[in-house]
Amino acid sequence: MNARGHGGRQGRHVGRRAVLGAGVVGVGAFAAWKVFGGDEDAGIPAPPERQPVWTYAMNAAAAGVSWLSSAGGSLYVATAGPLSVHAVNARTGRGRWVAEVNGGTQGDAVLGPVAVAGGTVYAAVEGGHVSAFSDEDGSRRWASAPLGGGPPAAPVVIGSTVCVLTGTEKAADEAGSTRTLVEGVLCGLDTATGRVTWRTEVNRLLLGDPSRGQVIADTRDGERIVALDAGSGDERWSLPKQDSVVPATDTKLMYAIGSGKANELAAYDLSTGERRWKAPAPPKERAEGSGARITVSADGRTVYACEGGTGAVYAYDAATGDRRWRATVDSPSTPEAASGGSAVFLATSDGYRGAHSVDSGFQNPFSDGRTEPGGYVSARAASDGRRLWRTPSDGCTSAPAAAGSAFVLVGQSSEVWAYDARTGAARWRAKGEPGAEGVPLIADGRVYVLADGRVSAVSVAASA
Repeated sequence: MNARGHGGRQGRHVGRRAVLGAGVVGVGAFAAWKVFGGDEDAGIPAPPERQPVWTYAMNAAAAGVSWLSSAGGSLYVATAGPLSVHAVNARTGRGRWVAEVNGGTQGDAVLGPVAVAGGTVYAAVEGGHVSAFSDEDGSRRWASAPLGGGPPAAPVVIGSTVCVLTGTEKAADEAGSTRTLVEGVLCGLDTATGRVTWRTEVNRLLLGDPSRGQVIADTRDGERIVALDAGSGDERWSLPKQDSVVPATDTKLMYAIGSGKANELAAYDLSTGERRWKAPAPPKERAEGSGARITVSADGRTVYACEGGTGAVYAYDAATGDRRWRATVDSPSTPEAASGGSAVFLATSDGYRGAHSVDSGFQNPFSDGRTEPGGYVSARAASDGRRLWRTPSDGCTSAPAAAGSAFVLVGQSSEVWAYDARTGAARWRAKGEPGAEGVPLIADGRVYVLADGRVSAVSVAASA
């Protein structure tokens, strides 16, 4: 999978990242709005439904699936009520084991995907606990003491340390009555025992860098990002605050876009923090807003920056920072580069452009009388940005994910649609919603979807 810009999320599992640019009506924002693709009786024809290869049914209380993760031929499903991790054979769909997670109260979600390393599965739960299980049979190896509270980030395993970001409790106010949780405690736990070996105050856990034994995080005051030694928590180097951070595919560099007036894309050496190059980033919709999101092509040669509010998409040479091309599109999600590097795919859900209230008949004033579909999926040539195809959509709920060279998968409302990567034609759909942060999880030639306490695997092969 391609590297993506981080805003408090880990790896391929976007913290449920926003699909739409600022100012665009999201799918969950107005339940009473409907988008029409031409007239009130016309819509976008649905492609044939593709049946699952297998379906794994969880217990009746497992409707609260919070994350899907894939590693080593297994699918890991984090659920609520009870707080559990299900390990499923990704080839057959048979359950391998189910482990209940300590900490929190029943109904709380296991937040963040599990981390799998060295034959151990790590899961952090709201309530500040981390549990470690044997990947062979799900037996518990240890459970940490409470680390804090609130939503934790995904565990990051580096060497003999598992790093977990949790909340902490502020001291009582002057009245002596209010105690609140705030983000900002990064703990380093011994992977063998779960004992806390160090802790430090940070705001976001941005990247894990196992090859250098370090993690990249925001400082508590939000004014810097720092590289911390995973074994000791000591600071190695720091940079001014950045809005979006992503590692290069060869993990030697990281790319970041500065915050505030420092609206520049830059490449930094992960060993020293030294800047290699900088270039102007896409303009922000608001000066005080967050910068563009970043993704890196699978071949590592191109960096893309996408600003959802202004619709600006820039492509840069990853080695030099030279801008190759720029384009303006309608409030896209972060672009996804095809595995071959020949195309860039974007998705948007511009429901505000042709929406009206189903209940009252009120016409959205932003639509200018148009009745366009609620969005589109499109492809642009990676070489020069020219548009290859553009296909209307009734409203995308996820960023696109490239399934090899055959299909582009995009979440719709309770479905995942597959578009022909060459022509843009809608080829098939699978019932269910993408797991984790809404981005389709593709692994071992299959996409995984959630529906009614079940996880299904659907083949993404062209001949299926």
